[in-house]
Amino acid sequence: MKWSVPARARYLALALACAVVAGVLAHTYLTGLSRSVPVVVAARDFPAYTVIDPSLVKTVLLPAVAVHPTAVRRAAEAVGLVSLVPRAAGEQLLAASLVSGSRPGEYRASLAPEERALVLPQEVVLGGWLGVGRGDYLDLYVVVRGTSRCLAQGLEVLEIIEDGARSVLGSRPGPPAAVLLRVTPGLAEQVVLAAECGKLYFAVSGYTGVPVPTTGAWLEQLSGGGDGSSDFLWP
Repeated sequence: MKWSVPARARYLALALACAVVAGVLAHTYLTGLSRSVPVVVAARDFPAYTVIDPSLVKTVLLPAVAVHPTAVRRAAEAVGLVSLVPRAAGEQLLAASLVSGSRPGEYRASLAPEERALVLPQEVVLGGWLGVGRGDYLDLYVVVRGTSRCLAQGLEVLEIIEDGARSVLGSRPGPPAAVLLRVTPGLAEQVVLAAECGKLYFAVSGYTGVPVPTTGAWLEQLSGGGDGSSDFLWP
């Protein structure tokens, strides 16, 4: 088949344009390979929900084309935050996988798969949540039929819910309308049952991760008698 001159010219121009584009792309790629940028990577393996400290991260130089768009560029931006995913040594830290837990709603992302955020309104606790704030650690106590027991120790307050009506009226700050506590489903079952069948109290603790053994209390004990046996709801 014989090509007309105009057709040949068009195909030649198209071929030249493709060659120019390929050259530009190759130049951009090679330039990216030669340009290095700082990026924060894991200094060693660590599991999910680890609080990042300076020993866990380091800053390295990598080719720009190999750096994730949301990678953390300065170690100071990662230290003190919680990693929601496990990281292997040398793996880049991504900003979206790090949370501080201090911003409203971030508690959801910090929950481990076996954890829940239990909402407890102030009505279920004697005296309400007076003096409780985000980040506090609470011990919960229940009194049922003349017997008291420490349900749990060191429950983290993930979030507090302010009293909207009080804010609108502009009155003085009072106790939160509700708190969200970090619990397991099994512990949540016990707490809600205690709220339904007994009276709940709380104490604020400077939780250190070491539980303090308790034996509970009963009326006979207070009066100086009895062996501690009771028909309490839980063993």
